[in-house]
Amino acid sequence: TQEGYEESYQESSSQSEGSQVIYRCQSCGSEIMTDETTVATHCYYCHSPVVLEGKLTEDMRPHKVLPFTISKEQAVEAFMKWAKAKKYVPGNFFKESEVQKMTGVYYPHYVTSCTMDGAFSGEGTRSDVMTRGDYIITNTHHYRVRREGRVNFKNVMRPALQKANRKLSDGIHPFPLEQAKPFADAYLSGFLAERKDIAESDVHRDVESEVAGYMQPMLTANHGYASCRGSTATQLRDIQSEYVLLPTWVLTYPNPKDQNDPYYFAMNGCTGEICGKLPIDNKKLFSKAAFIAAIAFVVGALASYFLF
Repeated sequence: TQEGYEESYQESSSQSEGSQVIYRCQSCGSEIMTDETTVATHCYYCHSPVVLEGKLTEDMRPHKVLPFTISKEQAVEAFMKWAKAKKYVPGNFFKESEVQKMTGVYYPHYVTSCTMDGAFSGEGTRSDVMTRGDYIITNTHHYRVRREGRVNFKNVMRPALQKANRKLSDGIHPFPLEQAKPFADAYLSGFLAERKDIAESDVHRDVESEVAGYMQPMLTANHGYASCRGSTATQLRDIQSEYVLLPTWVLTYPNPKDQNDPYYFAMNGCTGEICGKLPIDNKKLFSKAAFIAAIAFVVGALASYFLF
């Protein structure tokens, strides 16, 4: 419960930090971190054994964490409803032993705030049309346009993970970031967390490029001219990022055709948003197709017999 998290946080804040440990999957290279009390014997992504690497270094500690508010039981129930609505899923996909492998995973993200100055310089035009005798006269007026503004951007999100399994969290946004808490060891108890592998400086360049693209539309909105063309110069004044862990319930299912692209189910650990990719039972699919084809053939034959 949220109250339990808070109590654990108060207790852990008075103790020494840094009890997280790192496991590495020798098969897919995934690095996961958890606390020392959590048993992690297999990779949740490819189901291969994982090897203990050592303790988490201070520079890799997150700033904040958004705690889970959806329990594993609720996530399993939602998965069963979602998967059973799919008609052509293999029957063994619903085995309890498989579903119980669902894992709570915190995915690393950067949440960035910044301030940007922008200055637009260009030309606006207005035209009026009048008729004099047999002539239609168009007068076009040209105006020099100069606009400046300062914009504060908040909660610009970027994944801190470049590996293939980041797609497990990309389809379940948004997250209620206002509920994030200062990171403490207690939040990792019983869960796993992916370790970031993207540098903050790389994220800053990407965020700066994105927010710069917003400036010209903002500075030229409601300009009042028939046309307005020009360019915008931008200057980033301040940028700060926080390394935040976001909660996701994950269930992966090995893909026999491609070990690096498993089937998966992912649920937002706060909102319940779901995305995923399930295996298809070709026998079920072909049987259904053959049944429909047989019916279509019989209907066609009867129609031909009675009409012709």
